[in-house]
Amino acid sequence: MKYRTMGSTGWQISEVSLGGAYLMGNDPEHAQERTNEVVRRALEFGINYIDTAPLYGKSEELLGGALEGVADHFYVATKVGYDPPNFDYRGDRVLWSIERSLQRMRLPKLATAQIHEVNMAGWERITEPGGTLEGLREAQKRGLCEKIGITGRAIPLLAKLADTGEFDTMLVYHDYHPCSQRAAKTVIPSAAAHNMGIVVATPLAGGLFADAPRRLQAVAGIADEVEQKRVQRILERLQDLPGTLAQNAFQYILTDPRVTTVSSGAANTAELADVAQASEMESLPSSLRQELDQIT
Repeated sequence: MKYRTMGSTGWQISEVSLGGAYLMGNDPEHAQERTNEVVRRALEFGINYIDTAPLYGKSEELLGGALEGVADHFYVATKVGYDPPNFDYRGDRVLWSIERSLQRMRLPKLATAQIHEVNMAGWERITEPGGTLEGLREAQKRGLCEKIGITGRAIPLLAKLADTGEFDTMLVYHDYHPCSQRAAKTVIPSAAAHNMGIVVATPLAGGLFADAPRRLQAVAGIADEVEQKRVQRILERLQDLPGTLAQNAFQYILTDPRVTTVSSGAANTAELADVAQASEMESLPSSLRQELDQIT
């Protein structure tokens, strides 16, 4: 596993990290056992960053059990928002949410507390007195988290918030992978200009770079026929390369030196083992990256 510096934090973070969205899987009865194994394997692979959220089912509780005895090996990030459904993103609720997450994960402190989907809070609520940012700053003062961050797909708002210089990290998802450079062109430059750590999540794009059944379903779900054909051509080119499609998708994102880590929402150890290898593979040539970007 290779490591990159996470912006101004100075942390050395594994190029592949673990996302907690799918730890519940389709078999809740054995979710804790499976999560224990995923975390154990992540540690063996050299993964040292975990991102989760209260929204992800019982992810925080499952991680609480799995991290017992090994928590010191990981930087753990979670989010505030969505849970409960009427979460209002005010400062006092931010503190309540962070304290609840710490209890669930049995941790004394988070590495990073993030705003879950910045558009749900909005610029005014985030920046107003007693708002989200003020709550996150108070959490830092109380020793509940080391750093603070932003997440989402609301590209213009993410860029505007990054440009404030108030945040340490940013997580984007679905908008940066071999078939989409939306985040890379618009919001990542803002984050990089302020030396923020950058996490790219959902690199498999809802199944585009997964196994054949999920891939076919994802491609079929693209409504625009021209876009669908473009995506198919990119997938065909990626299939010519060594490694799995998932590994190649991770490798594609890792060609961008601005990115700190690519988050794997692995539901089991097999999925994690596949993409963890991406960090150790020979890097994609810049010429190939350019070729993929120019496919129309």
